[in-house]
Amino acid sequence: MLSLALATIKLRWASFVGSFVALACGVALMATSILVMAATSDIPDQERQRFSQAPVLVSAFHTLDFRRDDGDVSPTPVAKQQGLPAELIAAVAATGRTVEDRTFYAQLADGPHDQVGRAWSSAELGGYRLTAGSAPSTDEQIVIGGGSPDQVGRRVQYVTADGLHSATVSGVTEAEPFEHAVFFTDAQAARFCPAVGVLAAFGPVDAVRQAVAGAGGATTARVLTGAERSQLDPHHIDVAGQLDNVQTPLGLSAAVSGGTAVFVVAGTFALSIAQRRRELALLRLIGATRKQLRTLVNREALLVGLLASVTGCVLGAVGAPLAGRWLIDHDMVPADFTVPISWWGLLVAALIGLLTAMAGVVLSSFKAGLVSPGEALMEADVERRSRVALAVRWISGLLVLGGGIAALVVVARTWPDAAASAADSLGLLLAVVGGCVLLAGVLATPVIRLLTVLPTLSARLRGRPAEDGGGIVWATARQSALTAFRRTAATTTPVVLVVAFAGCLLGSVDTINRSKVTEVRGQLAATDFVVAPAGTPGLSRTVVDRVRAVPGVRSLVITPTLVMADQDGQALVAFPAATADAAALAEVDRLPVVEGSLADLGPDSIVLSRTWPGSPRTGQQVPVWLADGTPRTLRVAAVLGTGAETVQAWVTGHNAVTGGVGGQALASQIHLRVLPGTDRQQAADALRTAVQGLGAKLATSEETWSAATDSNEEASWNALLMILGLAICYAAIALANSLVMTVADRRKELSLLRLAGATKAQVLRTVAVETMLCVAAGTFLGLLGTAISIGGSWAALTNLVGPTPAVVPWGTMGVLAACCAAIALVSAVLPAALALRDRDGQGILRGAAGSA
Repeated sequence: MLSLALATIKLRWASFVGSFVALACGVALMATSILVMAATSDIPDQERQRFSQAPVLVSAFHTLDFRRDDGDVSPTPVAKQQGLPAELIAAVAATGRTVEDRTFYAQLADGPHDQVGRAWSSAELGGYRLTAGSAPSTDEQIVIGGGSPDQVGRRVQYVTADGLHSATVSGVTEAEPFEHAVFFTDAQAARFCPAVGVLAAFGPVDAVRQAVAGAGGATTARVLTGAERSQLDPHHIDVAGQLDNVQTPLGLSAAVSGGTAVFVVAGTFALSIAQRRRELALLRLIGATRKQLRTLVNREALLVGLLASVTGCVLGAVGAPLAGRWLIDHDMVPADFTVPISWWGLLVAALIGLLTAMAGVVLSSFKAGLVSPGEALMEADVERRSRVALAVRWISGLLVLGGGIAALVVVARTWPDAAASAADSLGLLLAVVGGCVLLAGVLATPVIRLLTVLPTLSARLRGRPAEDGGGIVWATARQSALTAFRRTAATTTPVVLVVAFAGCLLGSVDTINRSKVTEVRGQLAATDFVVAPAGTPGLSRTVVDRVRAVPGVRSLVITPTLVMADQDGQALVAFPAATADAAALAEVDRLPVVEGSLADLGPDSIVLSRTWPGSPRTGQQVPVWLADGTPRTLRVAAVLGTGAETVQAWVTGHNAVTGGVGGQALASQIHLRVLPGTDRQQAADALRTAVQGLGAKLATSEETWSAATDSNEEASWNALLMILGLAICYAAIALANSLVMTVADRRKELSLLRLAGATKAQVLRTVAVETMLCVAAGTFLGLLGTAISIGGSWAALTNLVGPTPAVVPWGTMGVLAACCAAIALVSAVLPAALALRDRDGQGILRGAAGSA
């Protein structure tokens, strides 16, 4: 059977080109994804880091012992560390020399947004060396990391959490890749940041461990040595976050493309079996068993899979470094990111390719085994629908699509916050797309009847047969599309995949993004202006004080914090929260209150989102833990209809922990409302003057939510590039391959049309119209799946944040449908034109005469 399978591939190579190309591309993508993800799993050690010169680090690591419902105790790190206790610092200092590290926000007027302040004594821990000037000797002097020598002696301004300051540059150091630092005297650093986050110890490691254990142990601090020290390096942390963010879209892209490759292989082999039924029946007639036919088809798939896997691995080895460069160019990974080629990554991709090929041919091999010897005596060109195949398609398609719709309904009613996350709702979207793809083969014919109903009705109203509607070319193309169901399904299904996949994913993502904008817009409905950071991580105390001092303006200062809560008895989870004045919160903002009143927010109460664990109710006493681990039991003053990715809790300053390691937290925004009787333009001018030169900007509420719209739309296009690209390419390959494969079977049909008197132009127009009908049917079904998916997301988001628009990516789907139409026309009309070359139908008559 192996030699027969090889001979079949050589003879019918055109039937396997689509499977080979799609599978090779799938293996190439999987190999690329595996190699890139393997490269992101290990963060390369840098020779120079913030603490590379310190042999032992003692880091603040306060934990809470949380008892889960199963009785186990789970140590949970608090969200906001308060620094190392004084007794622990003294105990470690007894073991040898120590250096206290205090890192806090400090930024020069023209400094980078991630610039930090540190004590000069900790500069040695990172290997800093002065290139000009001297160390700071007074609190009015600073050293600039990576500064220019001509800055020495100048008076500069810098901003910290408590406001604007000025100092003289006493020296500059060489630039370091791991941070941008401004160094102060130890005394000045202690005033800006009282908490010691890290203690560098130069004594014996065992003695340091014993000192830490005796002063609180693992519930207070942790001891890091060797490679573990990089966990505290800011560059290491940033790189780790970047690489983690890359792994998710890469994995999704590989999974989607792998699934699409299975679909393409399955569709190609199914069409191949349908075309070869008479050939397979002849094999059965001369003695081949059902098992041998299944083995033949499986070995054909194995050979194609082997060739495609080898080709894909070669392409993946070439494409992995290019993918790494693309990620670097889009600022998704560090500039020094490299992708090494590993043999195990290529082997895994090749094995996945083989499994994909075999999985895609399972149903086809089963169908091949069902061919009976008597079919060799039947007319091969007559297509007969298999009731079993129809039942399988209807049942599987309805189960998948019905399950997806049911899940959308459940999510919309009981778990709407899941719809606010594209990652959480991706499974539901894929279920809708999968259901539409499975049903495409059985719904294509009814949809074509629906789309062609107007010409047929027009003919009937004129008293003519329905087939005459639209002219002879239209009628012939319509009847061909309705009767050649296998060809129609093979053309329609890839179009459904392209349109539905793009529409469901991008439409849902855009609808989610628009709901976030709607939520922000609703919150700022009564707000006139917003003061936001401009190249800084937040707003300093000076900005807050100056804005509050502007007459005729009511200000709401929002400072981020965290509040921890029991997540279903399994763990303590930190949720984003904010602190604000209750009166200003009720007056300036328009939060979506569904229960209670914001005016009731006080020192003993809290305002929660309805997505908070346990579905809280107004007046209920809820246990929470503040950011530093302090337990509280607070009364629910109000419940908000906000999404899971926004602020989940509002508290007063009494329950807001905003200080600790890193110094005081910065305000994130200031919302402003112009009071009645105040000139709006004068207030705006005064506010701009107040924040000028302090790393803040003034914007209207409309400008604020419009900026959010632009950033969200950019994220949608990134999702298209990372996830949709190759899936759409696969579907295009399937579309072109299916149409090219059917040309050989259509030669007799096209010759008969010529023999009946049709010109070559009429025959080609017939082929084109039939193809366009199939593409139109696929687009219609894709739009139907898109409507279901976006409708489900819209219903859930409306339940979550209130009235919000549904966004349908008409432009993207239109472009993709047009691309499908162009590919289909070229793949159908061009081979048909070649088949009609020097053919006028006389060959059929000569063949018939010869048979007689």
